[in-house]
Amino acid sequence: MAIQVRSPHFESVSNSSLSYGILKLYIWTGDKNTDVPTNPIYTIRKSAITPTSGNPIVTFEMSELIRDYLDVEFDGNYSGQGVWVKVDLDGKNSSDGQAGGTEYTTIAFDGYYYFEETLPTSSNIMITNRKLFVLEDNTFRIPINTSSSPTVTFLKDNEVVGTTSFTQSDESSEQIKYVSIYGDDTNWDSFKERVLEDTGNPVFESSKCLQSFFNEFSIGAVDKIIVSDSSGVKIINVETLQECKYEPKKVTFINKFGALQDMYFFKKSVESMNVEKESYKSNILNYDGTYSSSNHVYRDFNVVAKESITLSSGFLDEEYNKVFKEMMLSEKVWVTNITEDGEQVLPINVKTGEITYKTSLNDKLVQYTIQFDKSFDTVNNIR
Repeated sequence: MAIQVRSPHFESVSNSSLSYGILKLYIWTGDKNTDVPTNPIYTIRKSAITPTSGNPIVTFEMSELIRDYLDVEFDGNYSGQGVWVKVDLDGKNSSDGQAGGTEYTTIAFDGYYYFEETLPTSSNIMITNRKLFVLEDNTFRIPINTSSSPTVTFLKDNEVVGTTSFTQSDESSEQIKYVSIYGDDTNWDSFKERVLEDTGNPVFESSKCLQSFFNEFSIGAVDKIIVSDSSGVKIINVETLQECKYEPKKVTFINKFGALQDMYFFKKSVESMNVEKESYKSNILNYDGTYSSSNHVYRDFNVVAKESITLSSGFLDEEYNKVFKEMMLSEKVWVTNITEDGEQVLPINVKTGEITYKTSLNDKLVQYTIQFDKSFDTVNNIR
């Protein structure tokens, strides 16, 4: 089972003759077997404690140590990001002899589990919700844990329109795969972006005929996804929405499994800017007692601006309460814009600090409005 490093991960050794424990942590990316570091990243020694009943015990918490070497990034390319962790825990007696221990290698993701969950959840589908709202004629992806060699099948009106099978891999980058109806190696979201990402100086020219085609035919339409492996079958229902009035925004965040998850805000978006500055009174008087009326007496300096964007989800299913919960808890969030030059991914931070979960019983319709801060100053000051 993978280690979710935003929650604690403990490892213990207990023995009647235990005096102390030594933990060696090896952390790396690449091949699980051939790229193991020669020397451990961390070596920690800790004395044993003797409880009121039972044998002496040593316990180590290692998530924070692992997380120093795991920083998930997103630039529009969907790639699996995890690290291999080899745990080598030795128990020693007072004569430095062996007194128990454990050794194993596993994958670690930048995820977490909730307080009420006794153990981290394990699933080949690395999203919590089992219903998706997706944008018509846009590619959507499901993060899949490949360790159980699952098969993902896409259906439309009970007919198979796409299938992708995975095999267990020893590469850290292959532990999470982002699969769409087009496979697991596409990074474009729309037909326009697909054209612009092609080689040879591509040019996208919109036309009435092309728009008419998209209005009549839906590319890559799916209404059900089946994920199967040796443990059984799981189903994700898909509802495709069309938005003609507003420009939908795709928000990507790191979910509780440590995977990238997309969600669309289909309705109104509002952008705003907050400016902070300092000022001083300047002396504009010349040596002869004259001055120019076009000179600033009160001058601004250290002008810093930050922009915000408020997004409305549109009407969704209450299943999306789980998605909003994980997005609010995420430490990294991005918004994707489609520009004339292609895709532009910008980092944002969730500004909304409180959310009241809505249900169809209490609220009839489930809709959320979330405010985000752009994670950079408006005036470029990166030095």
